Amino acid sequence: MNVMANIVAAVCQACFGTNEEEQPPGNKYVVDPTPEENTIQRDQTKDPEPEGDHESQLQVQDEGEEGGDKHTEDPDAGQDIVDVPAVSYEDNLSGICTRLWELDTNRLQPGKDYEIDTQRRARYVDKGDMPQDMARDPLFAWVDEDKVNSIPTFKAFISLLDNYSQNVGTSEVVTAEEEEENWTFLNACLETDVLQEAHKYLAGKDLVPEDEEGFKRKLYDLWFKLYSRTRGRMDSSGFEHVFVGETRSRNNEVTGLHNWVQFYLQEKKGNIDYTGYKSRGTDDYDQLITIQFYLQEKKGNIDYTGYKSRGTDDYDQLITIQFTWNGNVKPVGSSFIGTSPEFELALYTVCFLAGDGKDRLSIADFDVEVVTHRFGRYIGTSYPQAK
Repeated sequence: MNVMANIVAAVCQACFGTNEEEQPPGNKYVVDPTPEENTIQRDQTKDPEPEGDHESQLQVQDEGEEGGDKHTEDPDAGQDIVDVPAVSYEDNLSGICTRLWELDTNRLQPGKDYEIDTQRRARYVDKGDMPQDMARDPLFAWVDEDKVNSIPTFKAFISLLDNYSQNVGTSEVVTAEEEEENWTFLNACLETDVLQEAHKYLAGKDLVPEDEEGFKRKLYDLWFKLYSRTRGRMDSSGFEHVFVGETRSRNNEVTGLHNWVQFYLQEKKGNIDYTGYKSRGTDDYDQLITIQFYLQEKKGNIDYTGYKSRGTDDYDQLITIQFTWNGNVKPVGSSFIGTSPEFELALYTVCFLAGDGKDRLSIADFDVEVVTHRFGRYIGTSYPQAK
């Protein structure tokens, strides 16, 4: 009997393995170990370009355009047991991103510092067509501009928004004054706890230089270094695409423009027409439904009581919307609302350098997917998606 039991045990172990759990793999990052030099040329020479056609490559990044857990050792068995948070920000991206959210003391509050009016849900629009306007009024009912202009990072950020041509294919010219404004913005952001925390996190993973000047140069190159999206012209940058927005004459489409401050200012000038919010809900033309559900409902075993969606309301600080900008269409665009420029800069930089390009995160009360795409060594796009 003992022999037979041993044989059975050996067979079970061979088939099902041991009862021990495998350790999760650690994070793997591919990083350029040498920070680029802090040289900004007004007539910039063209950097080595990524392989493939630029237009097709960047088309993937726009709204047809979101890293892994790191195993930490157990504490010394000889030490006293103390209460610690279940997840520290060293463990995953959600932790550090939540910490950045908590440190964002310059974030504006809905109902107190601004008010939005989401109105009705936007309709589907084909590429190249103009959307049906489901919102009679602007998205922003009001914003406390005195408060916005009193915050150094907001003030420095706003000064950058008129430094770009919105048309992809038009070469950008960086003047000495504009270059100085870029550095002023970064200096203001580096004074905040948000970006200092992001620096500490990234430097701890050897993803950026430890010294502040080296980190600032890295930020400048990632966000402000010009590159070519079309026809070899130095016509774009990460900052322009994400925070300012761009347009393509082909299909009259808006790409990028994922910042609420730029949206508000352009809407106030009459350049943006908000046409409604987009939700990940369900409508009568959805084709995502199971046959099993249909059969069980037909038998009377299921009582359908309605759909649930992530939806959008006037107090959300992460929304998905539809709009036109100077006659160009953004069928689906997503943005935080009320957040500070330093928070968005820090969040997208952390996800770009430490994430995997499509990072599912839990930040405060939000389940969000932060999408990042690279353009060579630089940021091609970055934006949040509500989940």
